[in-house]
Amino acid sequence: MSTDDLIVITCASGRQNSFLIPRLISHPNTSLRLIVNSEKSHAKLSSQYPSAEVIRADLIEPSSARALVHNATVFYHVGPPFHPHEAEIGYNAIDAAVFESKRPGNRFRHFIYSSVLNTQLRKLMNHDCKRYVEEYLIESGLNYTILQPTHFMDNLPYALMRDKGIFPAPYDPDIEFSFLALRDLSEVAAKVIQEGERHYLAQYPLCSTSPVSYTERVRIFDRMSGKETKIVKQSYEEAVQGFAGRMMGEKKEQRMLDGIQRLLLYYDNHGLKGSPRVCEWLLGRKPTSLEEWYQEQMDKDGK
Repeated sequence: MSTDDLIVITCASGRQNSFLIPRLISHPNTSLRLIVNSEKSHAKLSSQYPSAEVIRADLIEPSSARALVHNATVFYHVGPPFHPHEAEIGYNAIDAAVFESKRPGNRFRHFIYSSVLNTQLRKLMNHDCKRYVEEYLIESGLNYTILQPTHFMDNLPYALMRDKGIFPAPYDPDIEFSFLALRDLSEVAAKVIQEGERHYLAQYPLCSTSPVSYTERVRIFDRMSGKETKIVKQSYEEAVQGFAGRMMGEKKEQRMLDGIQRLLLYYDNHGLKGSPRVCEWLLGRKPTSLEEWYQEQMDKDGK
């Protein structure tokens, strides 16, 4: 990363960026432009990161996207999950970066897209949207890097397991997934942003673990905590409503529910699997294990 960098980050109030922004905020000669959609998120990030420029914008508007990239050097794009126009928002972000890269005197260098593992899985609507955005980015002529994170390790309801001894399983708990710790994702993302050219034209599938079932994840917790957690399989309707509530709050609309419903059906039969080797290579260390992640949560409880 060179001096006087301006990094634009979309969906800045989302969970994965809450791990990335602290890694970047204190970097010398670097400015952050954080893009959010709601007034609540704008107020929160403005208070949390007073040195950053926080902008409320809707990337579905092409003119808004262009303004957000003005004078930027790096664009780190996270799309809004299950948004009915997620692909179009991705196109607008890429078009804005292309426009900026052709502006006289521009400093734009790098478009980084946080996508998803295995975008080839067309039965998953959110994966399919990202597949189209990846294709659009590859053909844009920009220097790009595509990060492809898997299932987030941090989404496990740790507090519920600790306090209530219950794990509500939204799909078959014996189906295997590969998990990614958000701290591993943020470390990789920061490295890609800071090292720039070394990662141009690369696509990185990112997993912290080899495939493991939720049943085994819960049993690891039980062995480490000395507790006995009951796994309760939710009905399909309960799983959809719970997932939608976490992702969308009260603003549930069928166009967004379609993607969630398809995802839960797919996960119930196939899971989401990948290899941790690329993540290990990028980190220069073993990725975070399930045992290490649990230990971190337990250490926090002791403070």
